[in-house]
Amino acid sequence: MESHRWLPLEANPDFLRQLGIHPSWQFVDVYGMDPELLSMVPRPVCAVLLLFPVTEKYETFRTEEEAKIKAQGQEVKPSVYFMKQTISNACGTIGLIHAIANNRDKINFEVDSSLKKFLDDSVPMTPEERAKYLETYEAIRVTHESSAHEGQTESSSSSLPSPSSSSQPQFSHCKMKASPLRRSASLTLIRCNHVASAKTTSTVKATSPPVCLQRWRPTIPLSSIGLHSFAPSIDEKVDLHFIALVNVGGNLFELDGRKPFPINHGQSSNDTFLEDAVEVCKKFMERDPDELRFNAIALVAA
Repeated sequence: MESHRWLPLEANPDFLRQLGIHPSWQFVDVYGMDPELLSMVPRPVCAVLLLFPVTEKYETFRTEEEAKIKAQGQEVKPSVYFMKQTISNACGTIGLIHAIANNRDKINFEVDSSLKKFLDDSVPMTPEERAKYLETYEAIRVTHESSAHEGQTESSSSSLPSPSSSSQPQFSHCKMKASPLRRSASLTLIRCNHVASAKTTSTVKATSPPVCLQRWRPTIPLSSIGLHSFAPSIDEKVDLHFIALVNVGGNLFELDGRKPFPINHGQSSNDTFLEDAVEVCKKFMERDPDELRFNAIALVAA
C-alpha cells in the first residue's frame, strides 16, 4: 500500500542532470510505431518508458496476468533490478530508476551522483527494501519535487479553448494543438484538457496508432510558445502510470512497481530492442482501443 505521496512529476529537462546522469544519455521522443518513425529514434536505445491510462480493462488484465504467472511461472534473471512502488505519484521517477539501474554498465554518472549512490546502496536489497529506502532517500525526493515545481507547463495561449469549453477532456500537461501523429503530452500526471487539432499538419501517414511524447530536452524556450510554469497539487488524483521496458541478458522485461514482480516478454537484443519494446506498447494499446493517452520515450546515447 502506498503510504507516502510526492508531487506529480513532469519530465523537467534538468531532472536527469540533477540526479547526476552524464548528458551522454538522454530521453527522446518515440514519434510513432511504424518503421519510418522508429528510424527517427537515435540508436542505441537502452530503455523505453511507456505512459498509459490505468483503466478498468487494464486492471482486469493485470489481475489475470498476475494469477497466470503465479500459476505457470516465468524466468526472471537475478540481474534484473526491480523495486516496488510505495510512494504515490512516484511512478515516473521509479520508471527512470528502473531504466538507469538496468543499464548501469552503459550509463555515465557524475562523481557526486545521488542516483548512483542510491543504486550502489540498494543493489543488494529486495524490491520491498528498495521501495522503503526510496521513501527515506532525501536527495532523490528533493530532486523529484524540485523538478515537479519547475517542470509543470500549461498553455496560456489565447488561441486555445479554456478547460471548461473543451468537450474532450484528456490527461495531458501541455494544452497544445496536436496532429494525430504528434499527440503532444508531457510527462506530468495532472488532470487537464488536451486540445486536438482539427487539421493534420504531418505529411507522414501512420498505419498504426501513434505513440509520442514531448521531449525531456525542449529545443525552444517554453515561453516562446505560450507556456508558463505552475506548481501541481500534491493531492492531485491521476490515472496515468509509467512503466519501464528494458533488455536484461537477452530478455525484454516490463518493470512496474505496482506489480509484484517483473514481467518477462521474451527474447530481445540490443539491435532489436526498440522494435521489441514497441510490440509490448502495442499490446497495451490494443487492450484499450478507445483510449488515446499512450505516450513513450526512449533512453538513447546522445
